[in-house]
Amino acid sequence: MWYDLYQEHIVSQLDGTTDDMLFYVRHGTPQLDDPSTLLEIYRVEDVKKPDFNSRKYSWMETFYLNMLLHHFNFVMTCAVCEQKPPGKALKIYRSFSVPVYGSPNKHNMSGKAKHTTISYPNIYFSVFNFDEIFNGIVLTDNEMVCVELVAVDKAETVQISVFLGSIRYEILRSTLENRASLKSKFLRQVSLGLYAGEPTSQFITMNGPKCRGRVEMCVSSFKPDVNKDFVVSFDREADHLETDGGGGMSSGRSGSRSSEPDVSDSRRLSSNSKQRYVSNNWVFKPSSAHHYVNAQLTYLTLRWDELLDDLIECKKKPTLKSR
Repeated sequence: MWYDLYQEHIVSQLDGTTDDMLFYVRHGTPQLDDPSTLLEIYRVEDVKKPDFNSRKYSWMETFYLNMLLHHFNFVMTCAVCEQKPPGKALKIYRSFSVPVYGSPNKHNMSGKAKHTTISYPNIYFSVFNFDEIFNGIVLTDNEMVCVELVAVDKAETVQISVFLGSIRYEILRSTLENRASLKSKFLRQVSLGLYAGEPTSQFITMNGPKCRGRVEMCVSSFKPDVNKDFVVSFDREADHLETDGGGGMSSGRSGSRSSEPDVSDSRRLSSNSKQRYVSNNWVFKPSSAHHYVNAQLTYLTLRWDELLDDLIECKKKPTLKSR
């Protein structure tokens, strides 16, 4: 049955105008087996691709994995939001959205070397030009960055939020400073005191809501010229949205897995922040009294079965994605 569904709804639908890569899931235990042995990849026209007589494959997982990757488009949205008390409307200052593609491969985003490993059963949604897409995610006191992944069917009739989380400015800043302090101390020791610089950025991983999914961000201190306006283009102007709350991302520090605030758990913006909106441009007058952090999302990952469950069972409406 599963093989017939796979042939009818996956293989026969690939007409050469879309991605023609097919993923075959072998029987095995992800916790025990090498991930590279659990997945095989073929092109649709490859005569050597497995058929229904091959008993070493899980045709159910093969069907669902290919359905997720071929029948849905995905949009990643990062937004700078005001921290407000639970139950209050979520105020979005500016949001940035980008199409992303699911893959059972993990790409190394923290180094220049191109390194890819099979990640199944985890599906990765990577943003390869994260430093360009999310350069406007600049936070200061009483702000937070929210992350949402939305699945859209090919006919663009259905939009479902499959991940929604947030992380507060204070957590990002403290994690960045702790990491930078440890790295600087180590480099000063191995360089016999000759090292005097500071690391410019840190790649920080964070657990998703209820430890579901994982997010990596490239976090750095942002030091704008206080004598000039800082201008960033974004998707939408400041907005208020009613929300019943999403999930908080926990900081990725070793030995700490404490839950961070939900999307609706936030506080008032500092009254002395000077910012205004002109069309879809954010015009910001930096202040020497504030410390700023730039948070650029590099990837989000979810297990395939968690992603499928959200699409079939939960069907949450998008909160951040521009309409």
